[in-house]
Amino acid sequence: MRIQTETMSLTLNDDGTLELKAGVLNGRFRPGIVLDGAALPMETFALSEQSADHFVLNGSHSRCSWKFHCSASAGKIRLRLTAALSGNARKIELIPYSAPRICPEHFLAQNLRMGGCVSLHFPRSGSSVFEGHHFAVLKGGGGFVMVSAPLRNRLMTDFTGTASASAVTDFKCSAGTSHEDLLEIDSGEFAFTTGDDPFLLMDRWSNENLEVKKDLSRPPVSGWNSWDYYRWTVTEEEVLRNAEFIARDPVLSRHVKRIIVDDGWQYCYGEWEANPLFPNGMKHLADELKKMGFEPGLWVAPSIAEPHSRLAQLNPQDTMGLGENGLPCLAYECMRRVGFVLDPTVEKSREFIRDIFRRLSGYGFRYFKLDFLCSTLKARQFHDRTVPRTDIVRRIVEDASTGAGGESVILGCNYSFASGNRFVDFVRVGGDIHARWDSIRHNSVSVAGTTWAAGKHWINDPDFALCRASDTSDDPQMHAIRALAVFNAPDSEYNDNFIGYTLVDTKRAQMEVLLSLVLVSAGVIHLSDKMPLLNESGLELARKTVSAEPGEPGRPVDLFEDDYASLWIQKTAAGHRVLQINWTDDAKPFSFELQKHGISAEKARNFWNDSAVDVSSGKMEGILPARSCLLAELS
Repeated sequence: MRIQTETMSLTLNDDGTLELKAGVLNGRFRPGIVLDGAALPMETFALSEQSADHFVLNGSHSRCSWKFHCSASAGKIRLRLTAALSGNARKIELIPYSAPRICPEHFLAQNLRMGGCVSLHFPRSGSSVFEGHHFAVLKGGGGFVMVSAPLRNRLMTDFTGTASASAVTDFKCSAGTSHEDLLEIDSGEFAFTTGDDPFLLMDRWSNENLEVKKDLSRPPVSGWNSWDYYRWTVTEEEVLRNAEFIARDPVLSRHVKRIIVDDGWQYCYGEWEANPLFPNGMKHLADELKKMGFEPGLWVAPSIAEPHSRLAQLNPQDTMGLGENGLPCLAYECMRRVGFVLDPTVEKSREFIRDIFRRLSGYGFRYFKLDFLCSTLKARQFHDRTVPRTDIVRRIVEDASTGAGGESVILGCNYSFASGNRFVDFVRVGGDIHARWDSIRHNSVSVAGTTWAAGKHWINDPDFALCRASDTSDDPQMHAIRALAVFNAPDSEYNDNFIGYTLVDTKRAQMEVLLSLVLVSAGVIHLSDKMPLLNESGLELARKTVSAEPGEPGRPVDLFEDDYASLWIQKTAAGHRVLQINWTDDAKPFSFELQKHGISAEKARNFWNDSAVDVSSGKMEGILPARSCLLAELS
């Protein structure tokens, strides 16, 4: 039995295995079901339906009966595994496809949330276990193959394996859940597509999975956020000092219109009232910011309750997410802070979240950064076991939006992409950024890997647009915060990082790389430095960034050529921006042919220093110093 498209085929062999031929995915496999850690035998089955483009296998086991749906249509091979259980299982995993060994040239997979996109170029040294979600794109055999699941699937979807040398081993595409009252389970449809353009494959999947079409054509408002510089040391006085500085600056004042107070203003997670560092309260601060012409914004982790909060002390049993033992558990952990997580399947918890945002929006806040949302999913079970885990984070954001009256801008941070785009305006796609080269390079992978969502599902937030570096700030306290000191346990061995780790190890050239990525990705621009202490070079970076001409979301052209994309192209009203990055520690030549990329230009300039870039020969070429970039504007 065989079904096929022009470029792929799926064959049922005489030995009961299935053989998929789809580019680099070329081999035999069996579907699988794992219930409570035990793999069910699926070698015995019957062919119950068949046609030229469709067939169904079905089998049974003492714990379930199952069907494996295989079809070919619209250029796709589609696999779907469903099962009817004889009784509830605590943990369920459906495996429509697996491959013991594949040899791609490049492998790209999404993460569940911000940061952590998997970008692997082969051959490579060492080995690493990876986990992706939603889709994976593999390069090999002269083309690309994409395997994908619905973004809004009922079950959580995973793409896992081990990357080593020139191969990916134990590659598995699965859908699963735990502690849901399910007797009928459905993996959702895993689709295989092939093509010559991986960006077109991702764009088509993005369009097919767009829940709500929004008008995101207007450039997002730029802002300033307290977190990266101040972290938990933020005060009312320092927020106002930065706001006043921005309001007096002739350039920043025209473009920075939002001031966001991040983590550190509240008494604790779970009690969202001002602490003594904000002595006049949050309504007073919102009023002061509005007087200066800013929209007030606020950071909230609405689903987290620290153990000493009254919410956790007095209401844990009927409002919190549960552990395996059915009791409230400390599912949240970050920087050695721990907390319970609210259970959004419980109406009492949902009303608590709505109340928070009614009150805070009543103070005058019109922008909310919602954080640690995916931490809620670390709870093993929830009170209403009929609610899909893919709807847990969605409910939290929906309640925040409802409480704020639907009038506030919502940024989902640590937001599950599977929650859809209905209740969010911005979504963090990059991991936590600092003015550190390792952070900038690592973060670039997820900024590049999530362009499918940019300006379509939501406005991507690559995290902060930082300007401070050793040569762009005159701040004597720039290295004062000891971010990793919290990890030094009583029995820890000595580690310089506990005291010596700094949030800044860069110079201006590296900050130009970060800010260029923010600009070409068409992402949210949120400054996060101590603005009065930036020197003229640092202020020049900030002014140029916030006043830059907006453009369409750019494309990381060589995303599938290396672990880190080094060439971006962005369309603007005046022409194009081209970003060339040297991620290495040595000087590196570059050459960019305009016509090859469909660009016609008579002139070009270096965005960061306004010097002319020669394009008279139809190309840009030169030498990039180590850890630097060229952001050229062509017209």
